Amino acid sequence: MHRRAFLSGAALFSTACLFTGRVPEFALIQAGSSKHESVPDLYAMFKNPALNYHPFVRWWWTGNKVEAGELIRELRLLKDAGIGGVEINPIEFPSRFEGDDLGRPSLEWLSDEWIGMLRIVFEEARSLGMTCDLIVGSGWPFGAEYLEGEERSQITVIAVKKLTGPLDYEISEFEIFKEADPAVSSPFPGRTMDLLSLYLVPDPLDSIDKVIDLTEKKVNGSFRISVPRGKHALYGLVKIHGFMEVINGAPGATGPVLNHYDQKAVRKYLKNMSDTIENRTGPLSGHIRALFTDSMELEGANWSSDMMDEFRKRRGYDIFPYLPFILFKTGAMGNVTDFSYGVPMSSQMENMIRRMRYDFEITKAELLEERFINTFTEWCRELNIKSRAQAYGRSFFPLESSFHYDIPECESWTMNWLKHKVGEEMPEEDYRRGRAYTMVNKYVSSAANLTGKRLVSCEEMTDTYTVFNTSLENLKIGGDQSAITGVTHSVFHGFNYSPPEAPYPGWIRYGAYYNEKNTWWPWFHLYNEYKGRMSALLQNVTMYTDIAILPPNDDMWSLIGSQMEPFPSITH
Repeated sequence: MHRRAFLSGAALFSTACLFTGRVPEFALIQAGSSKHESVPDLYAMFKNPALNYHPFVRWWWTGNKVEAGELIRELRLLKDAGIGGVEINPIEFPSRFEGDDLGRPSLEWLSDEWIGMLRIVFEEARSLGMTCDLIVGSGWPFGAEYLEGEERSQITVIAVKKLTGPLDYEISEFEIFKEADPAVSSPFPGRTMDLLSLYLVPDPLDSIDKVIDLTEKKVNGSFRISVPRGKHALYGLVKIHGFMEVINGAPGATGPVLNHYDQKAVRKYLKNMSDTIENRTGPLSGHIRALFTDSMELEGANWSSDMMDEFRKRRGYDIFPYLPFILFKTGAMGNVTDFSYGVPMSSQMENMIRRMRYDFEITKAELLEERFINTFTEWCRELNIKSRAQAYGRSFFPLESSFHYDIPECESWTMNWLKHKVGEEMPEEDYRRGRAYTMVNKYVSSAANLTGKRLVSCEEMTDTYTVFNTSLENLKIGGDQSAITGVTHSVFHGFNYSPPEAPYPGWIRYGAYYNEKNTWWPWFHLYNEYKGRMSALLQNVTMYTDIAILPPNDDMWSLIGSQMEPFPSITH
């Protein structure tokens, strides 16, 4: 059958199943249901979907410069536009010109004044029948100024200097640190570095036995090295403490990112947040639906104080001597900047290093699951609140990491890549072009379906570059693309807290300019009603497929390491 005809027919068939409230016998068998089991009145839901099915918005509290009256006004504005709920999300103020902020003070995250604003919002949202979620921390990944020592995110990186002998060579520890320091997107100014090892390595390398360990040869902060005849390279293994700063954090929740590999630090951070808020509000379960973890853009974080001990326990050998050859030169988002940065290796050595790289990757993923994901979801259960998260990023299991959350979340983008004409083919050479959805959407929605969850959330129509160019048509196209990847509920990116008296266009940081000053705002409610009808149906049916696609992730991890989902720098 022709591919396009097959896809069209499949879409029509699944739509018919949805709207008739019937599914084929084989789908019921797979779902473990009886064909005689009662089903909800889907048409009644479709005609008049409850407000919780309507889209929510990510509600940025810009700079935490919030006031009670404006918060109430914006909630009512959103309700009138057909929005069903808000994700309270404090973010750095988008200052562009002096005086932009109208002289309004910033409330510090977790301060009494800030929590007072939460209480006002909780009360007003309840009166409007709207739902509230609350982001953990501010910005992403979360952290805070008060984090210390092992609580701060850590990364181990390499510095390589190629040399040709015979040569007497001197290099300072500072020069090694300078070469190793990765060009991450959001470096923390207070980061510190330690040299874990320094090796002199033959070029090419065919055996670890030919590596000379110079780590203990430091004198007055420098190394003096006699390089033998031939090509060699110095390999420095450097640990960076507190290497990354929270991206766009609001006052009180900026500073170094939390160490997600440190369970004690994660637990302490989360408990501090919930205890501080609940001391003023009472149980959060009476006010919010879910606590939310935003993008896990950890910029390649890969370390904790016991990382090597844990590796030995789990994998049965010591990887430390091989670590400089397993790691790549990395930069922004932990992406590899140069695959040929080190020395070439023999095929036998390369094969061994690849197997070890896989072992390191799976160890990191296990620790993230145990120490961060499980700690987060357990904390939410203790609070009797749902857990919602974007459980993907470098070093996460693409599928399994979403198993644990009550509301796993996808992500779809707007104008960054959704640039194609009607009927134009979406090219295979660029996996993003013409696609609003990201490649993680199928992993996340599959994880939800495999664990019996019908609520699949989506940070929908993320827009960071073309904020004022998005039309309702773009939102419709992108939103429909989200739905076909398994999304059943949308959280729009996003609505900026912006008082009417703010200079035009307002306090806008991100988003598709969801704002009453937008020319399409009077018709926005129609789109939200459509989205509500879709979600009401999609959350009350059982998904079925007889096709499974299993990418070679294990091979990829061994060859090039885990990738930055949802936008890998290399597809394999």
